[in-house]
Amino acid sequence: MSARDELPLAITEKFLEYAADLSCSLPSSAILVYADVFAGGEKLDRFLEKTNHRRLFLVTREKGFQAPEGIEIIEVPEIKLTRLGQIKVAILIGVARGLFSHQDILVCLSGVAESGYLDTLFILDLDKEFEIFALSQLEDLKEIVRPEVFQRVLSLAITLATQGREGKPVGTCFIMGDSDEVLAHCEQMVINPFRGYPENERNILDPRLEETIKEFALLDGAFVIRGDGIIETAGAFIRTGIVSADIPSGLGARHRSAAAITAITKAVAITVSESTGTVTVFRDGKIVMEIEKPHPLGPETQWRRAFYAGPHAPSEWPHKTKID
Repeated sequence: MSARDELPLAITEKFLEYAADLSCSLPSSAILVYADVFAGGEKLDRFLEKTNHRRLFLVTREKGFQAPEGIEIIEVPEIKLTRLGQIKVAILIGVARGLFSHQDILVCLSGVAESGYLDTLFILDLDKEFEIFALSQLEDLKEIVRPEVFQRVLSLAITLATQGREGKPVGTCFIMGDSDEVLAHCEQMVINPFRGYPENERNILDPRLEETIKEFALLDGAFVIRGDGIIETAGAFIRTGIVSADIPSGLGARHRSAAAITAITKAVAITVSESTGTVTVFRDGKIVMEIEKPHPLGPETQWRRAFYAGPHAPSEWPHKTKID
């Protein structure tokens, strides 16, 4: 192996050594490593030794990923996002599961999936980071919504935002938890498509419902989902005029409704913007986090391939426009 070929591996080792040193000097810190960077288990094990297993979390898109003993796995959606997008989603899922709090300082390491090396390091103070300033709003979320339900809905929202439906952009809203109170402020815009079905046939955790959810996402109105994942309705109109003063101006009716319903109930809402593909999480009438949809920028290049956190370039995305 030439010196040039060895350089990425040397950079990865330095990244991990530096991350381990930082985790010792920073209070309430943890290390997040995007595990899909490593194509083989042996390389990953060798690199993990550099961290001495200090409060380490592995982020992966691979279902059933087997991690070394004592290391927590955070599974993120199988969607191509930017490096920062993948980290933001991992942090959001981690907070929903009670793994992180707003007081944590996270050392995050990422790179191109299956490239075999790390090339990006973020240090995020969750209490001060302006992009995720409201994460404290989610620290009691697991008392309202089961973490696996939140993770499943987030994954569906990101999939809809990225892929749309049959090549067309989709805008929708999912409202989770405190469903009785939420329904008291809703009325149906269409006949409830889930009415009359037994609960075991309308749980959003059931993978067989994925295509059904994607189809009903085309309806105006919101999904209302119980904290245990049971879908109460779709196409619901939120009947409230209360809007938090913290919500930026210029948001559409869907986002303002999501803000309003979370301000007067204990629910959490996730919206998908039809125009931009941005996924937004609301709690207590506030925006908790925004996850922007990555957009292809011109012809496929090595830089473009490296920018996206996935083994393939965005040329394979169903919404890619033809480039002459």
